[in-house]
Amino acid sequence: MHELAAMRDRSQSCYAKMRPPTFHWFVLVPALGCLILSCAKESKEVSSIRPTGPVTGGELRLAAQSPESLDPILSNNYWESEIALQIFDGLVRFDANLNTVGALAQDWRVSPDGRTYVFTLRQGVRFHHGREMTAEDFVYSLTRLLDPKWKSNDAQYYRHIRGAADFQAGRSATVSGLQAVNPLTLQIVLDEPYSPFLRLLAQQPASVVPKELVENAERPFGQNPVGTGAFHLERWTPGTEILLAANPNHHARRPYLERVRITTLPALNARESFQLFADGKLDVSFVPPEHASIVQSESRWVFINRPVLRVMYLGMNLHDRLLRDPAIRKAVASAINKTELFGSDLDHAVTHGLLPPSLLGSTPQGHPDTYDPRSARDLLKRNLKRKPKIQLWHAQASQSRTELLRHMASQLVSVGFTVEIKNLPSMAELLSHIYAGKTQLFLLGEQLDYPDPDALLNRLFLSTSPANPFGYSNSKVDALLLDAQRALDDNSRAKLYNEIESTIMRDYPVVPLSVVKYSIAFHARVQALQVTPLGFQYLPLREVWLKPEN
Repeated sequence: MHELAAMRDRSQSCYAKMRPPTFHWFVLVPALGCLILSCAKESKEVSSIRPTGPVTGGELRLAAQSPESLDPILSNNYWESEIALQIFDGLVRFDANLNTVGALAQDWRVSPDGRTYVFTLRQGVRFHHGREMTAEDFVYSLTRLLDPKWKSNDAQYYRHIRGAADFQAGRSATVSGLQAVNPLTLQIVLDEPYSPFLRLLAQQPASVVPKELVENAERPFGQNPVGTGAFHLERWTPGTEILLAANPNHHARRPYLERVRITTLPALNARESFQLFADGKLDVSFVPPEHASIVQSESRWVFINRPVLRVMYLGMNLHDRLLRDPAIRKAVASAINKTELFGSDLDHAVTHGLLPPSLLGSTPQGHPDTYDPRSARDLLKRNLKRKPKIQLWHAQASQSRTELLRHMASQLVSVGFTVEIKNLPSMAELLSHIYAGKTQLFLLGEQLDYPDPDALLNRLFLSTSPANPFGYSNSKVDALLLDAQRALDDNSRAKLYNEIESTIMRDYPVVPLSVVKYSIAFHARVQALQVTPLGFQYLPLREVWLKPEN
């Protein structure tokens, strides 16, 4: 997913003086409860006894952009995905290191040819409304995800399931690759081996839903979601807040938190979120760069700054008369000084490769910095008779992004280009121009939809991919991408993706600029919050607990 289409600018509003928030908690430990009651007058003695492990109860307060739907197959931004993650479960999930582990599947096996997956489901799992879940529910849920009438943007990723194409084309009433062998056994057969498939099943769109409630026209499912997740929807007041309550019957166990209260706003950004956090109204927030030092100096707050699966890059239109020459593309790459562009920017980590550091096959130190202005000047002089004119395209430029474009243009000018910045009013317009071949250079970002290199390399660089913005075509890369999808062990896949990345980089269709970083603050009493490279779109709260305050 293109970064700028996936996320609004995270920076407006200003810092306000913090007021300590109200906090309510209770401890389900009888002996300690008695001790607190019997020693109420001895405040010193009571305060010296503290729970050493997770504490049950309390309310975690978050903010989110107002969702349109909490249906897991219709989540269109990371706020909706994050809320859906708490309500729904799938067959598998990601752990803190993005390994795939069991969720509603207690175990599974994969056939030697990599095409058949057989999942054994947990017994006794119930939807929030009380009905027991079976394998037929997964057949229904995955079929519904693929059904064109639901118009799920995520259906494209599950087309590898056998019979998906026939079902979507109306040639079959069912998806032949989905079968409930018995109530607790689900079989999924693929057309061809597809190694990232388990990672796809850990995504929210592959969650299980109850057919009888989805098809209840009187209660639209997107506004009345029911799953098997650690929390259930207690109340949704549109434009104001969403209240999630603990599911006491969750298959893992009841979550420690009693509730999650989510303040919803029309267009949430980092400064607005941080204002609420500083006012004591939220427990977790994004942090605008200018407030990072304030957060780090406050002992009651925890500050995290880490890269996520989002890459910013300078793309090139390989069909353009000037840029179809690889020497000119190399000159562009050699002109860009990334360190000068981003410096110590907390929101960006300079990268010279395409794959973010946490991905399989990534070698962050394996690609050299291409910055070499002398080489750029020589390339232009040797290959062109006149000073080349080039356009740099972007959309919806904030003040900081406008400065970035100016600095980039200045670097290109310094080696011999004449640069015109073209700023369009919307991302939709920019993408329309890019895919129509009307641009030259363009600044974009790519948010990976799932944590696998295939999500980026296949989408952007396969010659037949409709999302390939460069017009890039390399038969060797196409063949290697297919080999990587079919390889059944991660070591082989890592080597293949490393070779793919290196081959692409030698062709210069793109200049990787930075891996985007999230700056997040939360109160020190918030324990076991797992912030992964997936960022806010995958922030499970079932293990979170609140440490009692003094």
